[in-house]
Amino acid sequence: MTLSLPKALEPYRNEIEKTVVPFVSIQATRQPTAIKDSKIGGFPYLPEGFSYPLDSSGKPMALLCQLNFEEIPHLEHFPTSGILQFYLSRNDDVMGMDFDTPTNQSNFRVVYHENIEQLHTTESFVPEDNEEEHLPFHGEYRLSFELSKEALGVSDFQFGERYKSIDMDQATGEENMWGEETLYDLFCEHVENMGHKIGGYAYFTQTDPRDYETQFDDYRITLLQIDTDDEGENDIMWGDAGIGNFFITKEDLRNKDFSSVLFNWDCH
Repeated sequence: MTLSLPKALEPYRNEIEKTVVPFVSIQATRQPTAIKDSKIGGFPYLPEGFSYPLDSSGKPMALLCQLNFEEIPHLEHFPTSGILQFYLSRNDDVMGMDFDTPTNQSNFRVVYHENIEQLHTTESFVPEDNEEEHLPFHGEYRLSFELSKEALGVSDFQFGERYKSIDMDQATGEENMWGEETLYDLFCEHVENMGHKIGGYAYFTQTDPRDYETQFDDYRITLLQIDTDDEGENDIMWGDAGIGNFFITKEDLRNKDFSSVLFNWDCH
């Protein structure tokens, strides 16, 4: 991968390229989906006899995203088969997030079906009255995937440590709308981690909930990121043009254990 960098960042190309990692870029297209398709919204695949995920009020959750790994380019540590699902409570005004314990799956849920069975339930669990739903999307979206690479941007908590040899306050000699341009400004503009994705680095509109030497600093793997996407017919938005992230530890991902996933979303 050859990074496209502005002239002022060229002296630091080596440091930047050392952070480059693979990720899977996701494209969401608003259209009907089949039961086992990778999707945002729509009806989930459920093996016959599987108990539908319920929120803390005992009500059926909504399918946020379904990933069929047979359709997805492989990333290290991720499954190569099976279906991974992300559910959100329809009735929670903070859309499933627990600010104190972001791994608490009371109002969000991550479910992995390792073996895809031919027999599955056809029950949809769509409520008759959904006017009070608190969800970051409307409609149903088929997902497509592309393997790509990216460098570490400013939002991820590793930014300061990985680029500590670079003086981010150094002026470039140019002006921008805020005044004198700095190297940090160029990183914000040219090295960013937005978009729907699996793996890679995370983007935040506010603050990364992970940090070094905290209980969450091992949650280094971006299991899923769903960004605001309101282009054309798409209607996906977290609050005020925000972004949602799910993180997992390397050990748990290798073991296909999704019981302790960190969920965060923030907005402007």
